[in-house]
Amino acid sequence: MIIFHMILNNICIGNIKNVKKKFLKNYISFNYNNFSFFNIKKIIINLYLLKKYLKKIIIEKKKILFISTKNYLKEIIYKYSRSLEQYYICNKLIGGILTNSKNFKKNLNKSIILKKKRKQNFTKKEKSIFLKREKKIEFLYGGLKTMKKIPDLVFITDINKDKIIINEAKRLKIKILALVDTNDNIKGINYFIPCNINSINCINIIFKILFSEIC
Repeated sequence: MIIFHMILNNICIGNIKNVKKKFLKNYISFNYNNFSFFNIKKIIINLYLLKKYLKKIIIEKKKILFISTKNYLKEIIYKYSRSLEQYYICNKLIGGILTNSKNFKKNLNKSIILKKKRKQNFTKKEKSIFLKREKKIEFLYGGLKTMKKIPDLVFITDINKDKIIINEAKRLKIKILALVDTNDNIKGINYFIPCNINSINCINIIFKILFSEIC
């Protein structure tokens, strides 16, 4: 049943052939019409091994930072990170989240001050300005409110789009788990899941498999 759903949702279809596919050659079954196709059995084995690893992290009350700045994946990231009580970024990614956490903590403190100001004796115009600023901070840093220390794992859905956080995680020796496509360079990534990263259905299935018994 799982294999059927994966095929149906194009989880096995990679990007158009690219020289970088050599990093994932063990996961590619064949090429057809200029596209690479993943080996579904290997993906499933990989998923269930990572499922055990993620379950262990959560049982031990360690922290995961989920990252995806793709608009169509916001709902998935928000849903699972909130259910698991983990950190998340699903809007704009600002540099220094991991390596210079003082900045985002300052902004979160500003948000608290702005909220208090809106309850004080200010004009409607001033309160409107405070609210806009507060919403902007929430948009950027809302998923990091409870982050008191750096996460134990960073979970990324697109290593090319959000490469800033990869460099920061490497500097701090934080482990990285990423969804990768056939043309991605997985050098420096600790754990990876080969899949069609452009399919919302594909990502949804992967998250269901990984976290179905935990959420």
